[in-house]
Amino acid sequence: MSRLGNLIGGSASRWFISTRGVSSTLALLLALSYTKILGVDKRSILAFIMVSALILTITLTSGISLALRNKPKPEIKDEEFIGYLVLILILSICAGVFNCLLLLVYSHLKSDIPAPIFVVCFVYTVLACGNLGSQDALLAAGNVKIATIFDLITILIQILTLIFFVNIAQTSLMVSVFIAFIFSYSLVSFASVAIILNNFLVDKSLLKSGMRSILTQSKKQHLFGIANGLVDRIDRFLVGLILPISFLAKFALLTSIISFARFLPDSAVKITLLKHHRGEQVKAINYSAQQLTFMSIAGIVLVIASQSFIYLAFGSTWILPIYVGVLLVGQEILRGNYQLKAVKLLAIGGTHEMSRISGSLILLSIFLITIGVATFGLWGAPLAMVMVYSILTLVIERELKKYQNVN
Repeated sequence: MSRLGNLIGGSASRWFISTRGVSSTLALLLALSYTKILGVDKRSILAFIMVSALILTITLTSGISLALRNKPKPEIKDEEFIGYLVLILILSICAGVFNCLLLLVYSHLKSDIPAPIFVVCFVYTVLACGNLGSQDALLAAGNVKIATIFDLITILIQILTLIFFVNIAQTSLMVSVFIAFIFSYSLVSFASVAIILNNFLVDKSLLKSGMRSILTQSKKQHLFGIANGLVDRIDRFLVGLILPISFLAKFALLTSIISFARFLPDSAVKITLLKHHRGEQVKAINYSAQQLTFMSIAGIVLVIASQSFIYLAFGSTWILPIYVGVLLVGQEILRGNYQLKAVKLLAIGGTHEMSRISGSLILLSIFLITIGVATFGLWGAPLAMVMVYSILTLVIERELKKYQNVN
């Protein structure tokens, strides 16, 4: 923990960690609540739409977001910030269209979905993509506290809105959940964009050059940006397509609980990027054998507690085999270690190497998860990711040693 504390550093970073922890806790409670009221089949459809929206958002926007965040703030031109926001708007609309097409495929494969859900799917995806993009813009502008406060406010609005619509009972439960997300994303995205526009000069004549500049810089960052987020969701997406409809809801519930602890390594990664963004030295975090043993034991305890909670709160029909949970814990530990080392490699100039590794991460994940789920069922997904993270972490360590030997 002391090593993590050294990484976290100042009060702004501690604020970021603590607020992210509160937000993650509230988000988990919200997910558990709407899972309870929706049931297995509706929760599966909801999970597919949300996961597809995130995958599309990551695929389309992560390159430009990472290009903006990785650039030192003094070097970012006003037109690049504004150009970034315009690109986010365009790509958000594209994500909405693509997600409706994916939902159409899912409807033909699994279950008939009413037409209004497609409308809700489009609006939700556009705003979810726009919200994530505007939050990244705030971080790039150095507004860490505002971004974390908005993250917390988003969850609070979702909770209050969902409670309101469930109580008035004027819409279906699934639509009520989506309205809660749509309303929160609308308010927070508008506020984020207003802050950015208020701090940066808008010159329409330079807009095209700003957009072109961000797109050019994103080419080197795109694969790394896609890989980081895509592989966190692709397992649910493939489970939803390959296995019967009920499996996705159960898998999403268990992964939501186990991945709750993810906010800590995720926050550490974002803080590392922010330090690099400010031109500060980034130190690597290497876990000792004792720390890995402690995390493994804590993970097994988390699995047992999660399964017990699911049984008591949702019933035996939601329970998955315990080895699925154990593999998910192993995946989370290896994922955190991989991401911290990957950011370190990027920070010392290994952009080309990281792009190659990220490409391997995407291809290996999709290939091995597809084979694993089709062959072994649900536990094939986390097993595949344990293999992928183990192999690629060793590759990153080899590249880091090369840079250390050169320097």
